[in-house]
Amino acid sequence: MNAGNPTGTKPLVATATAVAFLMIANQIAGKATRDALFLSNFDVTSLPLLIIAASIVSMAAVFLFARLITRVGPPAFVPTAFAVSAILLLGQWVLAARLPGAAAIAVYIHFAVFGSVLVSSFWSLINEKFDPRTGKKIFSQIATGATVGGLVGGVVAERVAALLTISAMLPVLALMHLICALLLLLSPHLRVARSGRRIRTSAAKPSRSGLQILKTQPYLRLLAALVLLGTVGATLIDYVFKAQASSTFTSGESLLRFFAVFYTGAGLLTVVLQGWISKLLLQRFGLVKTVATLPAATGLTALGAFVWPGLGSIILARAAEVITRNSLYRSAYELLYTPLPNREKRPTKTLIDVGFERLGDALGGGLIRGLLLLGPAIAHPVMLVIAAVIGAVSLLVAYALNRGYISTLERNLKNRAVELSVSEVDDDVTRTVVLSVANADLDQSFVFNSPIGGSVPKDISPDRSQQVQLDPVVDLFIQVRAGNRKAITDALRKEKIDRALIPPLIDLLTRDELALEVIRGLRKQADRCTGQLLDALLDRRRPEAVRRRVPRILGGSLTQRSAEGLLLGMDDPKFEVRFQCGRAMAYITQKNPSIRLQQDRVYAAVLNEVHVKQAVWQSHHLLDQIEGDSEKVDFFVDELVKDRANRSLEHVFTLLSLVLPRDPLTIAYRGIHSHDRNLRGTALEYLERVLPSEIRTRLWPFLEWEETRQPQAKSRDEILKELIDTDQSIQLSLEELRKLRDKG
Repeated sequence: MNAGNPTGTKPLVATATAVAFLMIANQIAGKATRDALFLSNFDVTSLPLLIIAASIVSMAAVFLFARLITRVGPPAFVPTAFAVSAILLLGQWVLAARLPGAAAIAVYIHFAVFGSVLVSSFWSLINEKFDPRTGKKIFSQIATGATVGGLVGGVVAERVAALLTISAMLPVLALMHLICALLLLLSPHLRVARSGRRIRTSAAKPSRSGLQILKTQPYLRLLAALVLLGTVGATLIDYVFKAQASSTFTSGESLLRFFAVFYTGAGLLTVVLQGWISKLLLQRFGLVKTVATLPAATGLTALGAFVWPGLGSIILARAAEVITRNSLYRSAYELLYTPLPNREKRPTKTLIDVGFERLGDALGGGLIRGLLLLGPAIAHPVMLVIAAVIGAVSLLVAYALNRGYISTLERNLKNRAVELSVSEVDDDVTRTVVLSVANADLDQSFVFNSPIGGSVPKDISPDRSQQVQLDPVVDLFIQVRAGNRKAITDALRKEKIDRALIPPLIDLLTRDELALEVIRGLRKQADRCTGQLLDALLDRRRPEAVRRRVPRILGGSLTQRSAEGLLLGMDDPKFEVRFQCGRAMAYITQKNPSIRLQQDRVYAAVLNEVHVKQAVWQSHHLLDQIEGDSEKVDFFVDELVKDRANRSLEHVFTLLSLVLPRDPLTIAYRGIHSHDRNLRGTALEYLERVLPSEIRTRLWPFLEWEETRQPQAKSRDEILKELIDTDQSIQLSLEELRKLRDKG
């Protein structure tokens, strides 16, 4: 479907939303009918055997359905499956009038076979009818229709139970599926094409079966394990829930009303989570962590039901599983198939979604059957404990799934088996992989040389007709990364630079001809990208050119966070990086006096600077000149003093100014560079009084003070006053030196 044709998509979206509404209404009302019909005809202890039998039949049907979907395609399979389901439900209604027990078993097996298959194949059909960009816009509308359908289905079940009988729900359920089949068959956009091209294509190129693909794909096996474990845990909780309900509500109609109210309430909370929280969690925590909310919720609530037994706690546990599965879990789980191409997705998705779910039901039913031999009083608490343990194990599987998702997505993006734009995904993990692969492809396609060494083309204009259409941000990212000057200038002129563009702009700091332009551009927005800048500063794997230039950008962020991050940069092994961090901290604290740095940490940085040999101290120099920078630190460095001063000493005094009074320290610094012995002596006397003993001992040899003086009985305040009084003399001395310089 063409993303640029919104008019053509409206009828399709309307039809899909209506089908989703009826499909989920049928599912919710069907679950309530299934449970009430069975528990009103059989004891709850018979449920495990039925679960096992239904699972075996369902697993056999899954292999048939998976092959049919692969061979004929979802457009032909889905409406046919809805029609068959409607016919079978009508047959079960007729059977219920004569053999209600047999009808209860048939209904249970029916929903085990058709329930998940119809949902899974319907979404496969919708996925194939929309391109990713269009799908992102309209899937939420279809999903909302499905969620509202769940609410309506619960209400309908409750009303039918109040006015009629349980079996009266069966023709209502059949009518829902029949309408779904007709809508799909009559829609020109959803029905199967007459040409049968899809069938011939499939036949012309034989594909592997779902099991064969599953054997070779560790990522798919992890998905299957997650589904299997989640279903076993849910089956255990569901059994305890139904056992408590059947002991509390005795008649069939009261059971149907209870289950209808339960599923309706769960559906309402599902709407809230799906509409308000699911997207936020996807964006902040990613797919796998959002999927992990299901085992976390079921594990914790099952443990709570074990500690505080009763109908209320088990309702909470069962509700947590239903609500989380149909909202947070489902919104992320469907996206976990993003890395897979259609040739792998089609044969395996139904197998995993339905086959392993039914296998989990069978394993759960067998486990329940065995535990019931201990008696309900012991079996029920043990089931809850096992469900909690399964939740913990599922969290470990989800952790492994995260690595598998990234590697599978990266591999298929590189192989062009999957095409994605960064605008088509909501979570940061997928967006990062897409960006990294796009960047790697650019390196290979245009022989991009790293800015650390070698040359980079001034302008790169690839043939757009041979490229996949990119999101504008990704397109600009690639051009900036390639060194396109116009793209770099455009990016730096933006009022708000997109955060995705910050990393390639930081990389350009290694290029001398672009560094100053990048520094000035990013400095204006340093507050918005402080974290990214600090990451670059503190990463020792980064080139020194980046690390020594980033502090100048951070000087534009007059915040406590920036100052403390720069202080961490004082551990860098390169002197010039430390020098620039010191200057930036001095600038920030000068412009924002409210910023305070820990005195002990600053003194530790000073000790690190003076704890070197004098030859190393004197060899320190700067590769970058500061004159072209917008950062101006207007203390300490007079032009004449700068020519005569040692960079190491300047750096130490810059650090000391962060914790000592700045004005007296400035005078003292200028005084020790004066030829006047009195001025210099006063400056040294002040430093002797204010510096900690360990720093003074280490620093003194570098001040080149050869005289031995007797301590004078002056107070610190007296020395400070004398130092300030000498400031005018120092300035006159500097003026005399300037005149001598001007005369040559």
